[in-house]
Amino acid sequence: MINRYSEKSGLVEKMSKSKGNVVNPDDIVANYGSDVLRLYILFMGPPELDCEWQDSGLDGVKRFLNRFYSFVIKEGTCAEGVNESLEARRSVHRLLKAVQERLELFKPNTIVSAFMEWLNEAQDNKFCFSPQSLERVITAFSILAPHLSSELLEQLFGKNLETQAWPEYDPTLAITSQIVISIQVNGKMRGTIQVDRGTGQAEIETEARAAVSKWLENVETIRTIFVPGRMINFVVK
Repeated sequence: MINRYSEKSGLVEKMSKSKGNVVNPDDIVANYGSDVLRLYILFMGPPELDCEWQDSGLDGVKRFLNRFYSFVIKEGTCAEGVNESLEARRSVHRLLKAVQERLELFKPNTIVSAFMEWLNEAQDNKFCFSPQSLERVITAFSILAPHLSSELLEQLFGKNLETQAWPEYDPTLAITSQIVISIQVNGKMRGTIQVDRGTGQAEIETEARAAVSKWLENVETIRTIFVPGRMINFVVK
């Protein structure tokens, strides 16, 4: 069921013709384009749950699509003589893995989130990508915004969306290079640290002690419990 939020009254009501609060998709397509409408519906929430329609959400989706288009066209392609970094390539394969897994679980809203997170990561780290990587990303993005993706594929690579094969990810590149370690003191969560995958216990323990030093002052550590890749717990008295 779709509910609609009224910006005037501040109330949320069930969308229905009798209440005169239905949304005309033709008007939205005329003002925003079909990709914005499609993406917003997919992003509203899991299909099996009630969702809340807000007209202002369309503007947010439009801004995201504009950012995605602008990045791919202006910033995303590596300049001549510049190679795609390994971390940039890894980010693409992590994205493709997330899209594939969430698609199989029928979680379209989380697929949208995955692309938003990828775009933020790419811009924050000033990643540039090879034509092959961008082609994969755009093709995967077509399940969310087919018209925009089709235009990008034709404009950048002279290819038609309907002839594109679904992009597969490389499991060896999709592995996250860093992991988050939870830090506990006497079983209580006190913080986290981010370390490279494969970092040894001794180095993790040193960083963890520094991160939660205020809980370890003037106490004796009688035992350290370490679960590789997950958490470290300092038992103190």
